[in-house]
Amino acid sequence: MATLETSSELHSLLRRVDPATFREEIEADARAQLARIVVRVRSLCDAVHEDTARGAADGLQKQLSQLGAALDRAQQHETDSARAFWTAFQREVHPAYEALASWLRGAALPAPSLRPTNYHRNVFHVSSAMLALLVISLAPSRGWIIAAAAAIFTPAWILEAARRLSPRTNERLMAFFGSVAHVHERYRVNSSTWYATALMVLAIFSKPAVSALAVAVLGIGDPVAALVGRRFGRTQLRAGRSLEGSLGFVAAASVIAFVVASLLLPAPVHIQVIVAMVAALTGAIVEIFSTHVDDNLTIPLAVAASVSAVLTIL
Repeated sequence: MATLETSSELHSLLRRVDPATFREEIEADARAQLARIVVRVRSLCDAVHEDTARGAADGLQKQLSQLGAALDRAQQHETDSARAFWTAFQREVHPAYEALASWLRGAALPAPSLRPTNYHRNVFHVSSAMLALLVISLAPSRGWIIAAAAAIFTPAWILEAARRLSPRTNERLMAFFGSVAHVHERYRVNSSTWYATALMVLAIFSKPAVSALAVAVLGIGDPVAALVGRRFGRTQLRAGRSLEGSLGFVAAASVIAFVVASLLLPAPVHIQVIVAMVAALTGAIVEIFSTHVDDNLTIPLAVAASVSAVLTIL
């Protein structure tokens, strides 16, 4: 539990010094917080080393030692600005934090993963959604949509299995997709794999127009929520989500959902508006509560279900 408390404080620090949102006025406080964390990590390393319950202590001692070494290396970086220091700090310490968090989760302790700003990932997210929308819109039949989804779903899970069977393969794939992957995905099923799974389920069970709405809401709403939340998020909701980010999700998703509905959904304008709002609100709410299951799976499936329900009622 002491390790979990320390990891939570480190998680908080890593969020505060995200290069995209870092402000010079927090520098002194961040340095003080770092000093406290370093002292606590060293104390934990000593305590675990003396622990007689070696079966549990060995694994934890390794993770704490790696984190301590990463903290020491990070503090040795000589930079011209506070922002540059914290950028290097995050690059050095984040992987060690995720390794410790993964160990803690394996011990049934709720250590959260960190999702720093990644503009490459945001672009990839939007591009993937636009490609899926293009396929759904141009496919001559539902069978073609299912085939296209299967062409993504099958290799995604084959690679996922390969990552689990071979640590070396995992390292290579994480390095190859390093610019768009989160560090914590080294220890979990990749978000892209969950997205491919959602596409497969949508292709089989949803009408093309409904699938398009679900893909659009995820592809635009999710990255907008992340960008707005990190930059302007002050009112925290849960699991790192903010009210400002969720409102950004609803605003962006409503617009793109209405555009998609107007193009693909043969219904009066007021129905299209209702569908767009329901889709956006569903996506935003599900994102807030998607802590144990990846939101690349939960958001599109929930949006498709809610839109289908609304269309049945209306």
